[in-house]
Amino acid sequence: MSEKLIEIKNESSSSINKESSKISVISTEYTSSSSSIDINNEDTDVALKFLKENKGLSDVEAGNLKIFTDISETAILHGTHQLDPKILRKVDFVILPFLCVTYLFMFLDKALLNYAAAMGINDYLKDNEFSNLGTIFSAAYIFMEPIVTFLIQRFPLSKVLGTFICLWGAVLACHSACKTYASLMIVRTLLGIFESSSAVGCIAISGMYYTKSEQSARIGYWAIQAGTGYVVGGLISFGFLHYHGTTFLSWQIMFLIVGLATVVFGIIVCVFLPDNVTKAYFLTAEEKIQVLEHIRNNQTGLENKKFKKEQVKELFLKDKLTWPMLIMTVCSQISTGAIGNFSTTITGTFGFDSYESALLQLPIGAITALIIFITTQMLTRWGKITLISISMEVVSIIGCIVMLTMSLDHKIANLFSLYLLYSGSCVITNIYIWNTWNTSGYCKRIFRNASTMVMCALANIIGPQMFRASTAPRYIPAKIALLVTQSVCIPLQFYIGWVCKKENEKRDNEMKESIKVEDKGKVVQTYEFLDLTDIQNRNFRYIY
Repeated sequence: MSEKLIEIKNESSSSINKESSKISVISTEYTSSSSSIDINNEDTDVALKFLKENKGLSDVEAGNLKIFTDISETAILHGTHQLDPKILRKVDFVILPFLCVTYLFMFLDKALLNYAAAMGINDYLKDNEFSNLGTIFSAAYIFMEPIVTFLIQRFPLSKVLGTFICLWGAVLACHSACKTYASLMIVRTLLGIFESSSAVGCIAISGMYYTKSEQSARIGYWAIQAGTGYVVGGLISFGFLHYHGTTFLSWQIMFLIVGLATVVFGIIVCVFLPDNVTKAYFLTAEEKIQVLEHIRNNQTGLENKKFKKEQVKELFLKDKLTWPMLIMTVCSQISTGAIGNFSTTITGTFGFDSYESALLQLPIGAITALIIFITTQMLTRWGKITLISISMEVVSIIGCIVMLTMSLDHKIANLFSLYLLYSGSCVITNIYIWNTWNTSGYCKRIFRNASTMVMCALANIIGPQMFRASTAPRYIPAKIALLVTQSVCIPLQFYIGWVCKKENEKRDNEMKESIKVEDKGKVVQTYEFLDLTDIQNRNFRYIY
């Protein structure tokens, strides 16, 4: 543990500032018999088991786990244990590339349909069939997400993730053999099923190695690949637009090459990505312990392979933050579903040809990457996730208003207003971070991430369906719907931040009372590696 931490004994508890609502440091001693919560070996986190197995290298002694918890704002965000920079660089060197490339392929593979629209795939479709291809992908994603989440919760994460990446790469390659609406619907359905593992897997891995401030930066790094995907996809599609074969069309070759590359990467994930910190082959036992101590103050734990239905029940029936977050996720991501599939088509309505429309997707990638990088770095430093997310929605609302009021003759103004919409779309990165920061209990955290991705998929169903062929080229009803849904996010975000603030104040008061009556036998306890939820662990504090 860090030497900066101070152990506060019963006899010195009177030195705590009774008027302060911020309790800084609590030190307690936990024994399995002292807790009112039944914690057996199967229930505890894999981190605790590893520390007990290596008790000669750590502060853990059999049957007696000494825990220090700092719940000051700085400690909650940045942690209390300073990890050796060399170890942190080793973790980044191995783990970050897997996360970045996984998200890149996920976004690229999903976005290729958008680029194929400018490459001739619409010649095989009619009316609203192109919209239906986006809808069936999301419907399959929703169907599979609970199943793949259960698999990730129960089985080795890297093996589940790698297998699904291989399968979705194979399905993507099969797009090259499709020239009918029916065949395209089949492969899009399968693609939605297998891609359902990617985002939830990346979020889970990001929470295993880093403090909360480090998590926001690392999630930002791999989420930036959404922007990189736009750039790479735009360049790939622009290059293949210059191919004019008759037997094998340009968009078919594009799907084949990217699909095969995805399969190769999936095999690499299966072989080289560790399941968690305790199985990280690139770290020594001492270094693993250092990483575990580094993330201890997150109070979110590491991993537990026991399915705990009580945590799932708590998530959906008892947690007052769950449903507001899910509603906000849908509202903020409807724009993603809309412009993700129709950005090339919308750009074309401004008067640009197919070549120009493809090239004009490149700035979207740069803008998306820039927004994500700036906002996640702000979160890393200050943690003010409510205010930062609201500011992003305001920018998106401005873009919606400009698109509604400006005629299509103003090509440049309309194009820039389209670019502004991506600010609201990027809020999904903040939601990933919020889930990782503010959810404890491995099963609960995994299923919260899964429910978030289900809501994203639902938004991706609603978004494309708003752009009906009968309302072209201005698509006024769709643009009004985008304005309304983006506007709803602002009061929802304020409400979520207010609930977090009030809950923290309530727990601070509980802890002050606990300190006052310590001499009567009541002891404040912490459960960083006992796989308790954020509601069960009253020392847990929310970041808002």
